[in-house]
Amino acid sequence: MSKVIVVEDDADLRETVLNCLHLSGHEALGVGSGSEMWRKLAVAPQDIVVLDIGLPDEDGFSIAAHLRRETSMGIIMLTARGQAEDRIQGFEMGADVYLVKPVSCRELAAAVANLSRRLETPTTTHRPPPQQSWRLDGFEWRLLTPSGKAVKLTPKELQLMKRLTSEAGEPVGRVELLAAVGYEDADPGNRNLDALVRRLRRKVEEETEQLLPIQTVHSVGYVFSAPVQVD
Repeated sequence: MSKVIVVEDDADLRETVLNCLHLSGHEALGVGSGSEMWRKLAVAPQDIVVLDIGLPDEDGFSIAAHLRRETSMGIIMLTARGQAEDRIQGFEMGADVYLVKPVSCRELAAAVANLSRRLETPTTTHRPPPQQSWRLDGFEWRLLTPSGKAVKLTPKELQLMKRLTSEAGEPVGRVELLAAVGYEDADPGNRNLDALVRRLRRKVEEETEQLLPIQTVHSVGYVFSAPVQVD
């Protein structure tokens, strides 16, 4: 039995998929957005994700790429987008299986069962290990990746990380983040926050070759979506 998270914004379809997985003997939970998924995974890791592309806050391709880089989860894309270009992009982003809606319960259950068996084989030892905890060192102004690589933070970057990590996987609003990093103009439309996040993401990736798990939450703000220890 695998633990499966279903990411689908259509509530009726999500319920149908969950019922199918439960009847097939899997432990499954459903969410309606990327931000909800990141919050769930921060506290309850899963084996497989069934992932739609057209989500309200983040597209499934970018989610798949991040999951492939940072976890060992199996990825099944379940979407209405069936063009060859979409399929190719899905596989390039890390999908193990690409299914086009509508799909029968039998086909979905077979895909999950087959992927579960593949994940349990010895070859999975060559997959990236599950992500361990990040660490924010407020005394030394450093952010440490799960592999132990350290990135020195500027004052604004440190305050941004302190505010994000204080919420344990919950989204933090733009106004709160702007105030936390010291911008006098705390209007939600202030783009200085987005520039700060982009620079920090780029710095972390360039210095550590790891993606910084700060996710955009549409119309809200940002969320730090991975486990983190704060010193």
